[in-house]
Amino acid sequence: MELKLRMGMQLVMTPQLQMAIRLLQMSNLDLQEYLQEELEKNPLLEQVEETQAAASENKGEEAPATAPEKSESEDAAAKSDENFEEPDPTPTTADENKLTEDMPVDADWSDVYNESFGPSTSGSLDPSDAPSLENTLVRGESLQDHLIDQLGPSAMDERERTLGMTIIDAIDDNGYMTQDLEGLAQVTGATLDEIEDALVLIQSFEPAGVAARSLAECLLLQLKSLKMAKSPYTDLLDHLDELARRDFRKLSRVLKLTEEELTEAVSFILSLNPKPGLLFGSDQAGYVVPDVHVVKRKGEWVVEINPDTVPRLRVNTFYQNMVSKQASTEQERKFLSENARSAQWLIKSLEQRSSTIFRVAESIVRFQQEFFELGPEYLKPLILKDVADDIGVHESTTSRVTSNKYMHTPRGIFELKYFFSSSLSSNTGEAHSSEAVKFKIRKLIDSETPRRPYSDEKIAKMLKEEGIKVARRTVAKYRESMGIPSSSRRKRLSPVGK
Repeated sequence: MELKLRMGMQLVMTPQLQMAIRLLQMSNLDLQEYLQEELEKNPLLEQVEETQAAASENKGEEAPATAPEKSESEDAAAKSDENFEEPDPTPTTADENKLTEDMPVDADWSDVYNESFGPSTSGSLDPSDAPSLENTLVRGESLQDHLIDQLGPSAMDERERTLGMTIIDAIDDNGYMTQDLEGLAQVTGATLDEIEDALVLIQSFEPAGVAARSLAECLLLQLKSLKMAKSPYTDLLDHLDELARRDFRKLSRVLKLTEEELTEAVSFILSLNPKPGLLFGSDQAGYVVPDVHVVKRKGEWVVEINPDTVPRLRVNTFYQNMVSKQASTEQERKFLSENARSAQWLIKSLEQRSSTIFRVAESIVRFQQEFFELGPEYLKPLILKDVADDIGVHESTTSRVTSNKYMHTPRGIFELKYFFSSSLSSNTGEAHSSEAVKFKIRKLIDSETPRRPYSDEKIAKMLKEEGIKVARRTVAKYRESMGIPSSSRRKRLSPVGK
């Protein structure tokens, strides 16, 4: 046995840091619900009314805490108490300094964020630049929330959690993957093996069959969860086309099953859910409130935090001073101290959340200048690491910021994730974003003759003439991801005579 002295550094997940991370990945709707709960349970935390906030901004100082109104009985009791001293309703600077000294913050914010700064929250956005009500309509994503809840305790480390979030973001409402693993590996800067491991983790979550890349894989995952991944059920998955045509005679011959065995196997397969994600779907519509606005002023693109998404909270020092003078027991003083500290942590975390969203949005605008000037066709390849390195934060922080956060631009409202995509090479050596290539494919299909639609091979050749190297199967994959039918189906669906 021996004694050794070792020196090392590690990031300690303090309560303040956990709160900051939790708030950072919340959408606006989730944040409002969380803050409402905090306001209800913390008597020292209060929300600044818009009129008070506007008055304080005009004066250039913080609005004073509003004293609660007293009833007549309370006034009479106060006047009859000779020892009662009514506190000053306007907190002094000394009171505020004392409050801060009494409740030090033990989190080192530089571990996650750089220096803070003051994003614009003055609400100076021109009303004509604001999005219309129709453009803010969106469906809920309860399936993603359900998967994220399972990811928290399942991920082994921060890296696996980041890749898991990337997989979850690529799952559609039906529960299927919408992006190939190679593209996700490029976006995240991870290896293909790391992405595949993250996919296996997500596929182990409920509902069974989620994150599948095909119908056969979806059904196989459900068979595995039921411990029924064996013949003849797995054999049927290799003949789904015949099953869809109900060609039972051929299935019986190929699988060498009796009519009774085939009927039982088919019935079991048909009992599985081909779209597991719809179990968590919702027909209710919500409205997207963009977190940031991007407008062009004096020839430059400017990012502004949407003031409607920045909660105005403060510690009610008047109420604290009044209660502290009447707190007679150690338990009451402890309760008061804990609530005041919790309120300060929350306010600090909200400030850091707004500043980080602002910085990420500003970095995206710097990288995607051509998109804002010329349109989606000029969207550049971008990965999370590029933005993380640009603003000096961890890659996982960028991933959290870009989830469920929206940017309003003159070209519409986009989720921040939209601006990140893998790259395709060209004859000139210039990289093209996969989203830009999708836009070009849609543009070509929109311009085709309905009675003579372009095949995937033809589209690949046309893109090659523009200098973009893309395989026919890649064109087919992008076309399917956009919900565009094949050329044969487009021809059948085209109007007669056109």
